[in-house]
Amino acid sequence: MPSPPLLSLIVPTYNERENLPIVAERIHKALKNYDYEVIIVDDNSPDGTTQLAESLAGIYPIKVICRKNERGLASAVLAGFDHAKGEVLGVIDADLQHPPERIPELLREIQAGADVAIASRYIPGGGVEDWSLTRRMISKGATALGRLILPSIRRVKDPLSGFFLLKREVIQDVELKPIGYKILLEVLAKGKVSKVKEVPYTFKERLWGESNLDLREEVNYLEHVFTLATREKEIRRFLKFCLVGLGGVGVNMGIFWLLTRVAGLSGSYNLVAVIPGIVVSIQSNFILNDIWTFRDRRYGSMRARAPKFNLVSAVPAAIQLSMFGGLTQIVEMHDLWALLLAIVVATLWNFALNFLWTWRKGETEQAPVSPQ
Repeated sequence: MPSPPLLSLIVPTYNERENLPIVAERIHKALKNYDYEVIIVDDNSPDGTTQLAESLAGIYPIKVICRKNERGLASAVLAGFDHAKGEVLGVIDADLQHPPERIPELLREIQAGADVAIASRYIPGGGVEDWSLTRRMISKGATALGRLILPSIRRVKDPLSGFFLLKREVIQDVELKPIGYKILLEVLAKGKVSKVKEVPYTFKERLWGESNLDLREEVNYLEHVFTLATREKEIRRFLKFCLVGLGGVGVNMGIFWLLTRVAGLSGSYNLVAVIPGIVVSIQSNFILNDIWTFRDRRYGSMRARAPKFNLVSAVPAAIQLSMFGGLTQIVEMHDLWALLLAIVVATLWNFALNFLWTWRKGETEQAPVSPQ
């Protein structure tokens, strides 16, 4: 029996006929000194990608899998893993947004002891090419959300990368059920990962074809993150924080109602009436979060945490006041609805910053993933 290759590289495709010959050639040039195989998993592309891939198999060490009853990047990668023979497994897109020339560097990191090696856009030396401000904000926001809710990926700068290598044992006997495109998220959250290494690269614009990323995939990502968060029990903490925040909403709006409907502060005094509710609700939220939501993360004294909480809460308070003023005076929204919307935005800010700073985990309790 022939010995297994060192690397099995999975290339999921759908309508990538124009890009495939180029990426196959560049992969071969990058890995000509290594024993490798490329597994192209095509979702029965109508443009003839499967047939072209089969012709390329006569030139390069390529296997072709054509799926006729299934579609999706993450499930295509899993199908490729099932057919892979290599000691190291890898994933790269066929659209040339990921440079194959970086594969040897990723492979060297695996050989040096990393369990997972990630091509990263968000470490020094990495970046993106010609992205709009909106696209950058969506990408950064999605990454921040994942790192906030999932402790297992918190130290990884680019946990949503689609270009990475991993040791086979990382996913050995691990049940992976990814939703949407972000297979790496599933690997980091569920796999046997102790050490992660990130290698910088610049994300390029595709040369041919159209991106498959759309609103549905963004919704899938949110579903995936919260599904994994449920497993890691962090979603329970967020719900506790929201319940405390809901109590704070009651305190905040109750004081506002008393001051405007009972004490008679209305009209131009509306903004003044908001301030006492903000101050009281901040203090009540801190006490409840300290003794309930973040009970397992209380390091040091309560006296040291309180100023941090109040400092973090100062920005949401400013957000709340400015949003309330804008919505009531410019948009002319009903004052109670405007206050509620402003409180929701402030709550999201509060959770993120307090989780990462006020009740930050002690050094002995850090997540196991370490990008050394």
